[in-house]
This record gives sequence, structure tokens and C-alpha cells, in this order.
Amino acid sequence: MKKITFVLTLLTIIGVNAKICVADSYKYTPYIGAGYQFSKTQAGSLRPEYQSGSIYVGSDYSKYFGTEVFYSQSISRKNGQHPNKIKSSYRGYGLDLSAYLPLDCQQKFSLLATAGIGEYVFNIKKEGTKHYNEHGYGYRFGGGFKYALDSHWQTRFITRYIKFDQMKPVHQTMEYSVNVEYHF
Repeated sequence: MKKITFVLTLLTIIGVNAKICVADSYKYTPYIGAGYQFSKTQAGSLRPEYQSGSIYVGSDYSKYFGTEVFYSQSISRKNGQHPNKIKSSYRGYGLDLSAYLPLDCQQKFSLLATAGIGEYVFNIKKEGTKHYNEHGYGYRFGGGFKYALDSHWQTRFITRYIKFDQMKPVHQTMEYSVNVEYHF
């Protein structure tokens, strides 16, 4: 009898706690953020690595779903040896959809998944030739986590795989980002 009472009491406590989490309301919150990105790209036989900065504006519609628009710009990168030296950089902008999985009632720590599309422009200058631009779309898929520092500031860490379409030398990239965002 004591075991049954103990189990029922434990289940009641867990159920009440879960009900409090479910009843917790969530308001629509717009946010703005900035971040640093490190990218490893596959471009033909080259494997350039880019460092870039990004800014984004987004909104969380619930504690499970959000959207954002982003703009990112890399610094110029030199690859190869003389006479095949290449100088390149890229910029991109687009839309991401985000899904969150809060791991506690206060939503301080959440797992996240992203999917989106962006337009990318790679500026390429080969030694001895004029520079040219490669335009194309990138399909973005990522995962990571975010941590709420307080009610307004959050930080997040995301790894993304980006597959490029309609770009001859550039095929794909892995992007690692660290971001800080302010929620209004």
C-alpha cells in the first residue's frame, strides 16, 4: 500500500508540474540578432574556409516555432598557389524557419532546428583574369541549441549544411555560427 501511495503521489507531482508548463502562456516576440560564422566550402578541387558576420531579424510565434530573415557577408579569402591563385568572398540573404524544443518550463535552454533558403553571390577573382560573380540559391538545414541569458538576451549555436543550386564551382558548405540576439 505504501508503494502504491508513493507512486501515485509521485505521478501527481509530475502531472501538476507538466500542467503548469503546458498552461504557461507564450507571447509573440520579435527579435534582432548578430553573429559570427565560420564556413567550410566545397568548390571544385578547392576547399575555401570563410569567416563572416551576419545580422538577422525574426520573430517567435510560439515557444515551438519562429521565422527570420538574414543577411551575411564574408571577408575576402585567398586560395591556391601562383599561377592559380583565387581571391573570393560571398554574401547571402534569405529566410529561415525555426523549430524549438524547450527542455525546461522556463525555456532557458532549447534545442533548435532550422530549414530555409537563401540567395548567395560568390565574388571570384582568378589571377590574370577579371573578377566575376556566381549567383545561386542555397538550401539551408541546421541544428543546434539556444540559451536564454535573461528575458531579453539569448545566445545560440547552430551548425548548418547548405547545398547550392545553379553554381558551377561551388557545391556545398558547412557553416558553424555563434549568435547573440535581443528579444523585445
